[in-house]
Amino acid sequence: MLHHAPLRLPRSLAPRLSFYFPFFFIFLLLPLATACTPSDHLLFPAHPTSQSPSAVVFDTDHNTTADFALLPAAPAHPRGALVFDDDEDGTPDRLFDLHEYADRNVPHLVVLLDSIPFEALRQRHAADPRMSVFAPPVKIIAPYPSMSAVCFSDILHAPPMPGPINRHYDPRPQHRAVNNLISRRLGGYRNPWQQRLHYNIAYRDNTNAFLSPHPWMKTEFERARRAFDDSPDRTTFVYISSTASMLFKYGPSALDEIFDELNRFVAQVLYERRGAVKISVVSDHGHNLRKTRWVDIETHLETGGFNVTKKPQFPEQPNDVFLEQDGLLTWFGVHTVRPVRVADHLLNLPELETVAYMQGPDVIVRSANGAAVIAKRDHQLTYTPTRGNPLAFPAELHATALSADDWLQRTVDLEFPDGAVRLWDAFHGGTRQAPQVMATLKDGTCAGIGWFLWFVDPHSTHGGLNQINSATGALTMTRRLDGVGPLRSHEVLDHLLPDGPPRIVSESQE
Repeated sequence: MLHHAPLRLPRSLAPRLSFYFPFFFIFLLLPLATACTPSDHLLFPAHPTSQSPSAVVFDTDHNTTADFALLPAAPAHPRGALVFDDDEDGTPDRLFDLHEYADRNVPHLVVLLDSIPFEALRQRHAADPRMSVFAPPVKIIAPYPSMSAVCFSDILHAPPMPGPINRHYDPRPQHRAVNNLISRRLGGYRNPWQQRLHYNIAYRDNTNAFLSPHPWMKTEFERARRAFDDSPDRTTFVYISSTASMLFKYGPSALDEIFDELNRFVAQVLYERRGAVKISVVSDHGHNLRKTRWVDIETHLETGGFNVTKKPQFPEQPNDVFLEQDGLLTWFGVHTVRPVRVADHLLNLPELETVAYMQGPDVIVRSANGAAVIAKRDHQLTYTPTRGNPLAFPAELHATALSADDWLQRTVDLEFPDGAVRLWDAFHGGTRQAPQVMATLKDGTCAGIGWFLWFVDPHSTHGGLNQINSATGALTMTRRLDGVGPLRSHEVLDHLLPDGPPRIVSESQE
């Protein structure tokens, strides 16, 4: 079990402890109430006995003699092949060419991985023969904010989340309340996107995964494999959450272990199914791979004369603000009746990267480098700087009306990929009750629940608008992404699943 030194409460956090007690209770008590480390894991060898550009060889029964090989993609077998040496005499007995299985004839396993940066995925795919069973990754740009619930709702064609984070403000007159999905999740509630999954980690175990990500990642892959075995559907969706925990706790050093375990999982499924399966891997967003320090946004707002309220009757006074922040992320939101004043004050933070709010139907984005108006007319968007160039777009894109597809194609590799479209969408239906102000901190800093730092020391996080937070990828053994890309999150399944979006397979148990 975990042992912690006596906790010393930072003075700036002390008056807030009663407000955050439900979070504290979850983090402190759940690890004590459940097993610290699970024992489930894949039985396939963690590493090959030998590897070359022409064959990756395994000892699947762990008796020191090789009996199985994965042949990487080659002209003779464009998607790779599986070789079985049943009598272990060094001569292949059976060969299964993965290219021979038509997409429509075999089950499709879609593995949703949390927090995989695109460039890391691209480099690993290019260097690792085991990954050649997949076509090269297609770049995906996440919605904004780049957070799992928002992104996976898009990917799985689920209804938009009610708010960007679990604990959000519901301003509707019939509610005027704080909607706390954390307590509902503990009671069995499943977000709409999770209802489309055949496997995801139990909410009570998610805390343990952040505290002990190594064993939990291994357990999740094994439980996902079992869920695929038990699935009655032609297409099965499994979600591995603890890859995010790995990156959060260990930063870029965790990437190799994540990809190794993914390879192990893929190899075991291919081995068990004799290649008669199609596997796709889709991630939600990137991760900034930067050791991260916490910024006290609540105190900063208070120094500007704002009253950060916890009351559901918000606002009682014009300077009342309701701060939406979760975990330790580079994104936060503010409900306010004075968005310009809030933005003005937030721009005094040296850690701030961008702040955005609406002005009429338009979206204003600001940074230390200036301000710009994002406007939409006749289904085309314009980005018009009024001072400087906050999204650093080239001059030929300024005040130029472009379709959403053109914006993606022309900005996908820039510092703020598809930034104009994503900011517009964030305020126009990305979530049902978006805050009036949305802000992003620079990589290396984060906002959120400060006492989480007692339990975890973040070496990477996410949430923002820039390239490394926003860009992720999709791999597939099918032929459905050949020549396709880049894509937005909501477009991925349109290509992978031509027969329509995933169905609801596990409803809430509240």
